[in-house]
Amino acid sequence: MSPKYVLTALAALGAVIAVAALGPLYRTGTFPPPSAAHVANFERLWGALEAYYPYFELKGLEPGELRARYLPRVEAARSDEEYCGIIADMLAEFGDAHTGVISPPAHTGRVYFGTCRMVEGKAVVDVVGETGLAAGLERGAIVLAVDGLPVEEAIAAFPPRLRSGSTPRQRWARAAFHLLSTPRTSLQVMFQGLGGEVRTAGLILPKSASAGVTRVGEDEEDPLITGELLPSGLGVIRIPTFSRGSGHDLVAEFDAALEALMDAPGLILDLRGNGGGSTALAERMAGRFLAEAFIYGREHYRGRLPQRGWRLHLDYRVVPRRPIYRGPLVLLADELTMSTAEQFLAMLVDSGRALLVGRGTAGASGNPLPFALPGGKARFSTGFFRRPDGRPIEGLGFTPHVPVVYTVGNFRSGRDPDLEAAQELLSPQ
Repeated sequence: MSPKYVLTALAALGAVIAVAALGPLYRTGTFPPPSAAHVANFERLWGALEAYYPYFELKGLEPGELRARYLPRVEAARSDEEYCGIIADMLAEFGDAHTGVISPPAHTGRVYFGTCRMVEGKAVVDVVGETGLAAGLERGAIVLAVDGLPVEEAIAAFPPRLRSGSTPRQRWARAAFHLLSTPRTSLQVMFQGLGGEVRTAGLILPKSASAGVTRVGEDEEDPLITGELLPSGLGVIRIPTFSRGSGHDLVAEFDAALEALMDAPGLILDLRGNGGGSTALAERMAGRFLAEAFIYGREHYRGRLPQRGWRLHLDYRVVPRRPIYRGPLVLLADELTMSTAEQFLAMLVDSGRALLVGRGTAGASGNPLPFALPGGKARFSTGFFRRPDGRPIEGLGFTPHVPVVYTVGNFRSGRDPDLEAAQELLSPQ
Protein backbone atom coordinates (compact mmCIF):
# COMPACT_ATOMS: atom_id res chain seq x y z
CA MET A 1 0.00 0.00 0.00
CA SER A 2 1.49 3.31 -1.07
CA PRO A 3 2.12 6.12 1.44
CA LYS A 4 -0.07 8.38 -0.67
CA TYR A 5 -2.99 5.96 -0.35
CA VAL A 6 -2.51 5.70 3.41
CA LEU A 7 -2.48 9.50 3.78
CA THR A 8 -5.61 9.78 1.65
CA ALA A 9 -7.39 7.14 3.72
CA LEU A 10 -6.37 8.84 6.97
CA ALA A 11 -7.57 12.19 5.66
CA ALA A 12 -10.92 10.66 4.68
CA LEU A 13 -11.26 9.03 8.10
CA GLY A 14 -10.47 12.34 9.76
CA ALA A 15 -13.11 14.07 7.68
CA VAL A 16 -15.73 11.47 8.65
CA ILE A 17 -14.88 11.89 12.35
CA ALA A 18 -15.00 15.69 12.03
CA VAL A 19 -18.40 15.60 10.36
CA ALA A 20 -19.69 13.15 12.97
CA ALA A 21 -18.51 15.46 15.74
CA LEU A 22 -19.73 18.70 14.17
CA GLY A 23 -23.39 17.64 14.27
CA PRO A 24 -23.57 17.09 18.05
CA LEU A 25 -21.33 20.10 18.68
CA TYR A 26 -23.68 22.29 16.67
CA ARG A 27 -26.79 20.79 18.23
CA THR A 28 -25.50 21.33 21.79
CA GLY A 29 -24.78 25.00 21.12
CA THR A 30 -20.99 24.80 21.35
CA PHE A 31 -20.64 27.12 18.39
CA PRO A 32 -21.86 30.75 18.41
CA PRO A 33 -25.49 31.23 17.31
CA PRO A 34 -25.72 31.10 13.50
CA SER A 35 -28.09 34.06 13.70
CA ALA A 36 -29.42 36.51 16.27
CA ALA A 37 -32.97 35.21 15.78
CA HIS A 38 -34.34 34.41 19.20
CA VAL A 39 -36.90 31.81 18.08
CA ALA A 40 -34.29 29.91 16.03
CA ASN A 41 -31.91 29.85 19.00
CA PHE A 42 -34.76 28.78 21.29
CA GLU A 43 -35.63 25.84 19.02
CA ARG A 44 -31.98 24.85 18.79
CA LEU A 45 -31.73 24.88 22.58
CA TRP A 46 -34.80 22.68 22.93
CA GLY A 47 -33.37 20.27 20.37
CA ALA A 48 -30.26 19.91 22.54
CA LEU A 49 -32.28 19.47 25.72
CA GLU A 50 -34.58 16.84 24.26
CA ALA A 51 -31.60 14.89 22.90
CA TYR A 52 -29.21 15.07 25.84
CA TYR A 53 -30.78 16.44 29.05
CA PRO A 54 -30.77 13.48 31.52
CA TYR A 55 -33.22 14.54 34.24
CA PHE A 56 -36.64 15.08 32.61
CA GLU A 57 -38.11 12.04 34.37
CA LEU A 58 -36.29 12.64 37.67
CA LYS A 59 -37.55 16.23 37.75
CA GLY A 60 -41.07 15.34 36.64
CA LEU A 61 -40.81 17.83 33.76
CA GLU A 62 -43.16 18.00 30.79
CA PRO A 63 -40.91 19.37 28.02
CA GLY A 64 -43.77 20.09 25.62
CA GLU A 65 -45.73 22.10 28.18
CA LEU A 66 -42.68 24.12 29.25
CA ARG A 67 -41.63 24.86 25.69
CA ALA A 68 -45.16 25.90 24.67
CA ARG A 69 -45.49 28.19 27.68
CA TYR A 70 -42.26 30.07 27.01
CA LEU A 71 -42.37 30.25 23.19
CA PRO A 72 -44.79 33.25 23.11
CA ARG A 73 -42.49 35.16 25.47
CA VAL A 74 -39.50 34.39 23.23
CA GLU A 75 -41.41 35.55 20.15
CA ALA A 76 -42.18 38.84 21.92
CA ALA A 77 -38.62 39.45 23.19
CA ARG A 78 -37.38 42.86 22.02
CA SER A 79 -33.69 42.53 22.89
CA ASP A 80 -30.98 39.96 23.55
CA GLU A 81 -31.01 40.94 27.22
CA GLU A 82 -34.75 40.28 27.48
CA TYR A 83 -34.36 36.98 25.60
CA CYS A 84 -31.59 35.80 27.95
CA GLY A 85 -33.78 36.67 30.93
CA ILE A 86 -36.65 34.61 29.52
CA ILE A 87 -34.34 31.63 28.96
CA ALA A 88 -32.97 32.07 32.49
CA ASP A 89 -36.47 31.86 33.96
CA MET A 90 -37.37 28.86 31.82
CA LEU A 91 -34.25 26.87 32.70
CA ALA A 92 -34.67 27.76 36.38
CA GLU A 93 -37.92 25.79 36.29
CA PHE A 94 -35.88 22.63 35.65
CA GLY A 95 -34.91 22.67 39.34
CA ASP A 96 -31.32 21.91 38.39
CA ALA A 97 -28.41 24.02 39.63
CA HIS A 98 -26.32 23.05 36.60
CA THR A 99 -28.95 24.14 34.08
CA GLY A 100 -29.47 27.86 33.56
CA VAL A 101 -28.10 31.06 32.05
CA ILE A 102 -24.60 31.91 33.24
CA SER A 103 -24.14 35.09 31.20
CA PRO A 104 -25.51 37.65 31.78
CA PRO A 105 -25.71 36.69 35.47
CA ALA A 106 -29.08 36.47 37.21
CA HIS A 107 -28.41 39.55 39.35
CA THR A 108 -27.89 41.87 36.36
CA GLY A 109 -29.79 45.13 36.84
CA ARG A 110 -30.44 44.65 40.55
CA VAL A 111 -29.32 46.96 43.37
CA TYR A 112 -27.94 45.12 46.41
CA PHE A 113 -28.15 46.76 49.82
CA GLY A 114 -26.83 43.57 51.40
CA THR A 115 -27.15 39.79 51.32
CA CYS A 116 -28.79 37.20 53.55
CA ARG A 117 -28.33 33.53 54.36
CA MET A 118 -30.81 31.00 55.69
CA VAL A 119 -30.25 29.93 59.29
CA GLU A 120 -32.87 27.81 61.09
CA GLY A 121 -35.32 28.70 58.31
CA LYS A 122 -34.82 32.42 58.93
CA ALA A 123 -33.31 35.01 56.57
CA VAL A 124 -30.34 36.40 58.50
CA VAL A 125 -28.38 39.43 57.27
CA ASP A 126 -24.90 38.26 56.30
CA VAL A 127 -23.43 41.28 54.50
CA VAL A 128 -24.81 44.81 54.73
CA GLY A 129 -23.78 47.89 52.76
CA GLU A 130 -23.28 51.45 53.97
CA THR A 131 -26.86 52.48 53.15
CA GLY A 132 -28.25 49.65 55.26
CA LEU A 133 -25.87 50.33 58.13
CA ALA A 134 -26.90 53.98 58.19
CA ALA A 135 -30.55 52.87 58.40
CA GLY A 136 -29.85 50.63 61.40
CA LEU A 137 -29.64 47.29 59.60
CA GLU A 138 -26.91 45.11 61.08
CA ARG A 139 -25.25 41.78 60.46
CA GLY A 140 -27.18 39.06 62.29
CA ALA A 141 -30.55 40.83 62.06
CA ILE A 142 -33.47 38.65 60.93
CA VAL A 143 -35.38 39.92 57.89
CA LEU A 144 -39.14 39.59 58.41
CA ALA A 145 -40.59 41.35 55.36
CA VAL A 146 -39.46 43.12 52.20
CA ASP A 147 -41.59 45.83 50.59
CA GLY A 148 -44.51 44.72 52.75
CA LEU A 149 -44.26 41.03 51.81
CA PRO A 150 -43.31 38.36 54.38
CA VAL A 151 -40.04 36.65 53.47
CA GLU A 152 -41.66 33.55 51.93
CA GLU A 153 -43.96 35.68 49.76
CA ALA A 154 -41.09 37.99 48.79
CA ILE A 155 -39.06 35.00 47.64
CA ALA A 156 -42.03 33.54 45.76
CA ALA A 157 -42.36 36.86 43.92
CA PHE A 158 -38.77 36.67 42.64
CA PRO A 159 -38.28 35.71 39.00
CA PRO A 160 -37.44 31.97 38.84
CA ARG A 161 -33.81 32.71 37.94
CA LEU A 162 -33.23 34.11 41.48
CA ARG A 163 -34.55 31.04 43.28
CA SER A 164 -33.14 28.17 41.22
CA GLY A 165 -31.45 25.06 42.59
CA SER A 166 -31.55 21.28 42.67
CA THR A 167 -33.21 20.84 46.07
CA PRO A 168 -35.59 22.96 48.17
CA ARG A 169 -32.78 23.71 50.65
CA GLN A 170 -30.52 24.95 47.87
CA ARG A 171 -33.27 27.04 46.27
CA TRP A 172 -34.10 28.58 49.65
CA ALA A 173 -30.45 29.40 50.32
CA ARG A 174 -29.93 30.95 46.88
CA ALA A 175 -33.09 33.02 47.05
CA ALA A 176 -32.23 34.36 50.52
CA PHE A 177 -29.02 35.80 49.08
CA HIS A 178 -31.11 38.20 46.96
CA LEU A 179 -33.63 39.34 49.60
CA LEU A 180 -31.95 42.71 50.15
CA SER A 181 -31.87 43.50 46.44
CA THR A 182 -34.30 45.19 44.06
CA PRO A 183 -34.53 46.13 40.36
CA ARG A 184 -35.43 49.63 41.58
CA THR A 185 -33.41 52.05 43.70
CA SER A 186 -35.24 51.68 47.02
CA LEU A 187 -36.32 48.91 49.34
CA GLN A 188 -38.32 48.78 52.57
CA VAL A 189 -37.15 46.14 55.03
CA MET A 190 -38.81 45.03 58.26
CA PHE A 191 -36.34 43.21 60.50
CA GLN A 192 -35.73 42.00 64.02
CA GLY A 193 -32.57 43.47 65.49
CA LEU A 194 -30.06 41.70 67.68
CA GLY A 195 -31.85 42.94 70.77
CA GLY A 196 -35.18 41.47 69.65
CA GLU A 197 -36.77 44.79 68.65
CA VAL A 198 -38.69 44.94 65.35
CA ARG A 199 -37.91 47.89 63.11
CA THR A 200 -38.51 49.04 59.54
CA ALA A 201 -35.82 50.64 57.41
CA GLY A 202 -36.29 52.46 54.13
CA LEU A 203 -33.20 51.83 51.99
CA ILE A 204 -32.62 54.31 49.17
CA LEU A 205 -29.63 54.17 46.84
CA PRO A 206 -27.83 57.54 46.83
CA LYS A 207 -27.56 59.06 43.37
CA SER A 208 -23.79 59.05 43.59
CA ALA A 209 -23.59 55.39 44.66
CA SER A 210 -23.06 52.41 42.38
CA ALA A 211 -25.39 49.44 42.44
CA GLY A 212 -24.15 46.54 44.49
CA VAL A 213 -22.50 45.76 47.79
CA THR A 214 -18.74 45.89 47.64
CA ARG A 215 -17.14 42.72 48.93
CA VAL A 216 -13.53 42.74 50.03
CA GLY A 217 -11.81 39.76 48.49
CA GLU A 218 -8.87 37.85 49.83
CA ASP A 219 -5.38 38.80 48.75
CA GLU A 220 -4.66 36.93 45.52
CA GLU A 221 -1.30 35.89 46.98
CA ASP A 222 -2.92 34.11 49.93
CA PRO A 223 -3.70 30.41 49.40
CA LEU A 224 -7.35 29.47 49.03
CA ILE A 225 -6.86 26.08 50.65
CA THR A 226 -5.49 26.41 54.16
CA GLY A 227 -4.66 24.11 57.05
CA GLU A 228 -4.59 24.65 60.78
CA LEU A 229 -3.60 22.65 63.84
CA LEU A 230 -6.41 23.10 66.36
CA PRO A 231 -5.83 23.45 70.13
CA SER A 232 -7.27 19.94 70.44
CA GLY A 233 -4.31 18.62 68.45
CA LEU A 234 -6.54 17.71 65.50
CA GLY A 235 -6.00 19.21 62.08
CA VAL A 236 -8.45 21.02 59.81
CA ILE A 237 -8.08 21.80 56.11
CA ARG A 238 -10.53 24.23 54.52
CA ILE A 239 -11.30 23.58 50.84
CA PRO A 240 -13.58 26.39 49.55
CA THR A 241 -13.42 25.42 45.86
CA PHE A 242 -12.15 22.92 43.29
CA SER A 243 -12.32 25.47 40.47
CA ARG A 244 -9.48 25.64 37.94
CA GLY A 245 -10.55 29.23 37.28
CA SER A 246 -9.46 30.33 40.74
CA GLY A 247 -5.99 31.27 39.50
CA HIS A 248 -4.45 29.09 42.23
CA ASP A 249 -2.59 25.78 42.14
CA LEU A 250 -5.16 24.14 44.38
CA VAL A 251 -3.51 20.72 44.53
CA ALA A 252 -0.20 22.27 45.58
CA GLU A 253 -1.98 24.33 48.24
CA PHE A 254 -3.81 21.24 49.49
CA ASP A 255 -0.61 19.17 49.58
CA ALA A 256 1.19 21.89 51.54
CA ALA A 257 -1.65 22.05 54.09
CA LEU A 258 -1.76 18.26 54.42
CA GLU A 259 2.02 17.87 54.75
CA ALA A 260 1.97 20.19 57.76
CA LEU A 261 -0.71 18.03 59.40
CA MET A 262 0.45 14.50 58.56
CA ASP A 263 1.22 13.77 62.22
CA ALA A 264 -2.19 14.95 63.46
CA PRO A 265 -4.13 12.09 65.14
CA GLY A 266 -7.26 13.05 63.19
CA LEU A 267 -8.16 15.36 60.35
CA ILE A 268 -11.21 17.46 59.41
CA LEU A 269 -11.83 18.54 55.81
CA ASP A 270 -14.15 21.56 55.62
CA LEU A 271 -16.18 21.64 52.37
CA ARG A 272 -18.96 23.95 53.56
CA GLY A 273 -19.89 26.41 50.84
CA ASN A 274 -17.74 24.59 48.25
CA GLY A 275 -19.58 24.99 44.92
CA GLY A 276 -17.47 22.47 43.00
CA GLY A 277 -15.11 22.77 40.06
CA SER A 278 -12.73 20.24 38.53
CA THR A 279 -13.32 16.57 39.28
CA ALA A 280 -9.71 15.82 38.31
CA LEU A 281 -8.43 18.16 41.04
CA ALA A 282 -10.81 16.68 43.61
CA GLU A 283 -9.68 13.15 42.74
CA ARG A 284 -6.03 14.06 43.25
CA MET A 285 -6.79 15.48 46.69
CA ALA A 286 -8.94 12.51 47.71
CA GLY A 287 -6.17 10.16 46.53
CA ARG A 288 -4.08 11.27 49.52
CA PHE A 289 -6.48 9.39 51.83
CA LEU A 290 -7.11 6.10 50.01
CA ALA A 291 -4.78 3.10 50.10
CA GLU A 292 -6.59 1.43 47.17
CA ALA A 293 -8.32 2.63 44.00
CA PHE A 294 -12.06 3.15 44.35
CA ILE A 295 -14.84 3.54 41.75
CA TYR A 296 -17.03 6.14 43.40
CA GLY A 297 -19.80 6.39 40.81
CA ARG A 298 -21.01 6.03 37.26
CA GLU A 299 -22.34 8.79 34.99
CA HIS A 300 -24.96 7.96 32.37
CA TYR A 301 -25.67 9.92 29.14
CA ARG A 302 -28.83 9.98 27.04
CA GLY A 303 -26.91 10.30 23.80
CA ARG A 304 -23.38 9.94 22.53
CA LEU A 305 -21.41 13.18 22.60
CA PRO A 306 -17.86 13.89 21.40
CA GLN A 307 -17.35 15.92 24.60
CA ARG A 308 -18.00 12.70 26.55
CA GLY A 309 -15.86 10.49 24.32
CA TRP A 310 -18.98 9.09 22.57
CA ARG A 311 -19.70 6.99 25.67
CA LEU A 312 -23.14 6.21 27.09
CA HIS A 313 -21.68 5.88 30.57
CA LEU A 314 -18.44 6.58 32.40
CA ASP A 315 -17.07 5.14 35.63
CA TYR A 316 -15.43 7.63 37.99
CA ARG A 317 -12.34 6.32 39.76
CA VAL A 318 -10.01 7.79 42.34
CA VAL A 319 -6.52 6.31 42.76
CA PRO A 320 -4.07 6.55 45.67
CA ARG A 321 -1.53 9.37 45.64
CA ARG A 322 1.26 9.00 48.13
CA PRO A 323 2.13 9.69 50.85
CA ILE A 324 -1.22 8.56 52.24
CA TYR A 325 -2.72 10.10 55.37
CA ARG A 326 -4.09 7.12 57.31
CA GLY A 327 -5.58 8.78 60.38
CA PRO A 328 -9.34 9.10 61.01
CA LEU A 329 -11.11 11.57 58.77
CA VAL A 330 -14.26 13.72 59.11
CA LEU A 331 -15.80 15.92 56.40
CA LEU A 332 -17.89 19.04 57.02
CA ALA A 333 -20.65 19.96 54.54
CA ASP A 334 -23.78 22.11 54.28
CA GLU A 335 -26.56 23.06 51.87
CA LEU A 336 -24.10 25.01 49.69
CA THR A 337 -21.77 22.04 49.19
CA MET A 338 -22.51 20.94 45.63
CA SER A 339 -21.35 19.43 42.35
CA THR A 340 -17.72 18.24 42.38
CA ALA A 341 -17.65 18.83 46.13
CA GLU A 342 -20.42 16.25 46.47
CA GLN A 343 -18.47 13.85 44.27
CA PHE A 344 -15.55 14.41 46.64
CA LEU A 345 -17.87 13.22 49.41
CA ALA A 346 -18.67 10.14 47.31
CA MET A 347 -14.95 9.40 47.04
CA LEU A 348 -14.35 9.45 50.79
CA VAL A 349 -17.73 8.77 52.40
CA ASP A 350 -18.91 5.99 50.09
CA SER A 351 -15.50 4.31 50.28
CA GLY A 352 -15.95 4.18 54.06
CA ARG A 353 -12.89 6.34 54.57
CA ALA A 354 -14.62 9.31 56.23
CA LEU A 355 -17.65 10.33 58.27
CA LEU A 356 -19.80 13.33 57.35
CA VAL A 357 -20.85 16.06 59.79
CA GLY A 358 -23.09 19.10 59.25
CA ARG A 359 -26.21 19.48 57.13
CA GLY A 360 -27.64 17.92 53.97
CA THR A 361 -25.81 18.97 50.82
CA ALA A 362 -27.18 20.78 47.76
CA GLY A 363 -27.89 17.64 45.73
CA ALA A 364 -26.58 19.11 42.46
CA SER A 365 -24.71 16.99 39.93
CA GLY A 366 -24.97 17.40 36.17
CA ASN A 367 -21.64 17.69 34.26
CA PRO A 368 -23.04 20.56 32.14
CA LEU A 369 -22.21 21.76 28.64
CA PRO A 370 -22.30 25.43 27.59
CA PHE A 371 -24.85 26.64 25.07
CA ALA A 372 -24.35 29.91 23.16
CA LEU A 373 -27.20 32.43 23.22
CA PRO A 374 -27.54 35.74 21.37
CA GLY A 375 -25.96 38.09 23.89
CA GLY A 376 -25.15 35.46 26.47
CA LYS A 377 -24.46 31.87 27.41
CA ALA A 378 -26.46 29.09 29.05
CA ARG A 379 -25.54 25.61 30.20
CA PHE A 380 -27.42 22.36 30.77
CA SER A 381 -26.74 19.06 32.52
CA THR A 382 -25.69 16.08 30.42
CA GLY A 383 -24.61 13.47 32.98
CA PHE A 384 -26.76 11.47 35.39
CA PHE A 385 -24.30 10.58 38.16
CA ARG A 386 -25.09 7.67 40.46
CA ARG A 387 -23.20 6.68 43.57
CA PRO A 388 -21.83 3.12 43.96
CA ASP A 389 -25.14 1.92 45.47
CA GLY A 390 -27.11 3.42 42.56
CA ARG A 391 -28.46 6.48 44.37
CA PRO A 392 -28.25 9.77 42.47
CA ILE A 393 -26.72 12.91 43.91
CA GLU A 394 -29.06 15.17 41.92
CA GLY A 395 -32.09 16.13 43.95
CA LEU A 396 -30.94 14.17 47.02
CA GLY A 397 -27.45 15.13 48.08
CA PHE A 398 -25.74 13.61 51.12
CA THR A 399 -27.22 13.18 54.57
CA PRO A 400 -24.59 13.57 57.30
CA HIS A 401 -23.75 10.77 59.70
CA VAL A 402 -23.83 13.38 62.45
CA PRO A 403 -26.41 16.10 61.67
CA VAL A 404 -25.76 19.45 63.33
CA VAL A 405 -28.27 22.28 63.79
CA TYR A 406 -26.70 25.65 63.07
CA THR A 407 -28.59 28.35 64.96
CA VAL A 408 -29.00 32.09 64.64
CA GLY A 409 -27.22 32.36 67.99
CA ASN A 410 -24.27 30.39 66.54
CA PHE A 411 -24.12 32.77 63.58
CA ARG A 412 -24.21 35.88 65.72
CA SER A 413 -21.61 34.66 68.21
CA GLY A 414 -19.29 33.08 65.65
CA ARG A 415 -19.57 29.67 67.29
CA ASP A 416 -18.91 26.72 64.96
CA PRO A 417 -20.95 23.72 66.17
CA ASP A 418 -19.97 21.69 63.08
CA LEU A 419 -16.29 21.92 63.96
CA GLU A 420 -17.07 21.15 67.59
CA ALA A 421 -19.03 18.02 66.62
CA ALA A 422 -16.26 16.86 64.28
CA GLN A 423 -13.64 17.23 67.03
CA GLU A 424 -15.82 15.34 69.49
CA LEU A 425 -16.22 12.56 66.94
CA LEU A 426 -12.46 12.31 66.44
CA SER A 427 -11.40 12.68 70.05
CA PRO A 428 -10.59 9.49 72.00
CA GLN A 429 -13.44 8.44 74.27
